[in-house]
Amino acid sequence: MENLFSPIKSKKAYMQIVEGILDLINKGEIEYGDKLYSEPELTSILNVSRPTLREALRVLEFLGIVSVSPRKGIRINKPESTSSYMPLIYVLMFEKTKDIELFELRRSLQISMAEIGATNRSSEDLRVLEEIVKKNETHINDDYEIFAKIDYDFHMQIVKCAGNAMCYKLMETLNILMKKQLNDIIEGLPLEERKTTVYYHNKIFECIRDKNPKEAMKYMYDHLERPYNFYKNKE
Repeated sequence: MENLFSPIKSKKAYMQIVEGILDLINKGEIEYGDKLYSEPELTSILNVSRPTLREALRVLEFLGIVSVSPRKGIRINKPESTSSYMPLIYVLMFEKTKDIELFELRRSLQISMAEIGATNRSSEDLRVLEEIVKKNETHINDDYEIFAKIDYDFHMQIVKCAGNAMCYKLMETLNILMKKQLNDIIEGLPLEERKTTVYYHNKIFECIRDKNPKEAMKYMYDHLERPYNFYKNKE
């Protein structure tokens, strides 16, 4: 590999290493899946101690950017191999993100993804969505956590139908907060309200199946209006 790095001289050298590697990835000088130098080679090139380099690698592993193993060395992860980028969720949890802010983000994404999903969905995406909708009906009387999990799967599959990898990754990253929010909403939901959820899920599915983007967007908007008003009133 061509020498892409410059020696580091700083008290916070490990952060310069992190920023430098991220910058090289952003510029396309390091590609996903590339294997970097060995640890001894990097310490020499960057003019840093082994503990400093290892601190930088720990940060990059935490970010999901690299994988480090004794046998395979240091390798840049492919985005699809990383299920979620956890630091964002930690920041949001630490800052105690308001329920209404989280729901408004999710709501804006979901309405847009329902519209796009009705155009972009594949036959396989549609098949999986139909299975989830059927599970909705089958488990309507089950424990609220089971029903909430199916609800989460439904909304994630809508993003799959849209084929937007960035939105899907963002939704995955928010999964801890989203699942808690869905549990909170559904825990006190009467049976009749669960039936309303199933109704809207069916309607959204039918619109996506029939490639009717405007109606898919409308039904998703209506579906999310009740919980949205719930959080607005809490504020």
